[in-house]
Amino acid sequence: MAEKNESKAKQTTERKIICKGPVDKNNGAVIFRLPPEKKGGKTFDIVEGQILTVGSDISEETANQLLDSKSWKFEEVTK
Repeated sequence: MAEKNESKAKQTTERKIICKGPVDKNNGAVIFRLPPEKKGGKTFDIVEGQILTVGSDISEETANQLLDSKSWKFEEVTK
């Protein structure tokens, strides 16, 4: 029973960000490419409508950078 309560608590505190797409829809961009977070890692492509989970998909620092982006619009998911 305690396991169910813990999983519910994790779900409510999970932070998510959605990509709304480029600010200028006429710029022709279809992806937002992030550099690797770790040395030797792979680049990470984000597309319009994609929902990212902070902590598993992207780091807290990267999430804040995306929310501050001037060329693409990102918003916190509030559900």
